[in-house]
Amino acid sequence: MARRNLGVLVGIMALAIMSRFDSIISPSVAAIQASFPHADPSTVESVVSIGSSAAIVSALLFGQLLTRMSFRTAACISCLCVALGGLMPLVVHGSVSQLLLFALVVGFGVGIATTVLPSLSAGFFRGKQLAALMGLVLAVQDGSSMLVLALGGVLAKGGWLHNYWLYFLALPALVLVIFMVPGVGAVEEESEKAVRSEASSSSQKSGQCWWATVSCILIGFLSIFLVAVLYNKLAVYIAKYGLGGTSAAGVALMFNTGSSVVIGLGINGIKRICRQWTIPAAFLLMALGALLFLTTRSFPLVCLSAFLIGSGSAINMATCPYYLSNLTEHKRYPLVMGVFSATTSLGFTASTWVFKAFSTAFGLDPVTGSFMGMLIIALLAAVILSLVRFQSCVESRFIER
Repeated sequence: MARRNLGVLVGIMALAIMSRFDSIISPSVAAIQASFPHADPSTVESVVSIGSSAAIVSALLFGQLLTRMSFRTAACISCLCVALGGLMPLVVHGSVSQLLLFALVVGFGVGIATTVLPSLSAGFFRGKQLAALMGLVLAVQDGSSMLVLALGGVLAKGGWLHNYWLYFLALPALVLVIFMVPGVGAVEEESEKAVRSEASSSSQKSGQCWWATVSCILIGFLSIFLVAVLYNKLAVYIAKYGLGGTSAAGVALMFNTGSSVVIGLGINGIKRICRQWTIPAAFLLMALGALLFLTTRSFPLVCLSAFLIGSGSAINMATCPYYLSNLTEHKRYPLVMGVFSATTSLGFTASTWVFKAFSTAFGLDPVTGSFMGMLIIALLAAVILSLVRFQSCVESRFIER
């Protein structure tokens, strides 16, 4: 069983790396715009962001299909979609519309991967081991994303098409998935006694923990909804206040992404320190980061703020899937995680429009309004979750020790 789990771990890491491949082409957006000067700039930028829309669909679809499909089959479909959508532009690249279509295919595959990952992890690991693994997955996802984006920037110097060569990495991931991810479903075969016991326990839980499940999904939504402000407004903020050149936003975002590596590797230690206040503390970190953006005008503090906001989001994104694995019976966990993944993708997509409407309604500058909105929402979330003792209630009733 130990050897089997080691093989599963390799497959999980391969999927974790590939689950960030929807952003590979980010360094080449400006070059693509130069190659298609008559295309609307927002349309060109959608080459990076449109994958989130497809990920919403695939997460919901495969959240349901994983109750009938093996982990290996779903993971292989994910790798094939990413490879196909990422490599086709090397052959067909005559218009922005074609690039958008292929980005949708990549996003569809990434949505499958983000749904399979937590279900596969929960299928073979339990308790603190599972909590640590989910933190490690988050660290690998964002750590590999930093490296791939940096490498993509280097390749893009020779032309934006070269950036797409990185999608060849999906093929080794496919090989690892074929050999390392087990061909079993979301629920392994168990004895009749174990099945009856779990069914009885699950039926008792189901009537009690729906509120906790919905709350975890909402926390995940808010975490991504808030951190998306950085990706949408950071470059504008730096340019507006003259804090650096064109590469400054990329450097600051590296602090945001790097925070996930730090948090992911140390999530169990953080939970031991913060205990039942871990999630409220995460939102307070995001509120502090937003406050620094509003009150200071220094690039080092911009990097610190990005790190704080990213840390808060990472804590929640490592904690909520683990809680959901305890709140949901195994056969329904893929469906719940499909909804969770789709909801977080929706949060990233909706962030721009909601904060734009907020700024317009109160007559605020779009940048200032976005960070003010982040501050208000993060503080409200921290206060409400503390007052209702959400984490304490969930852990005392439902979490495996």
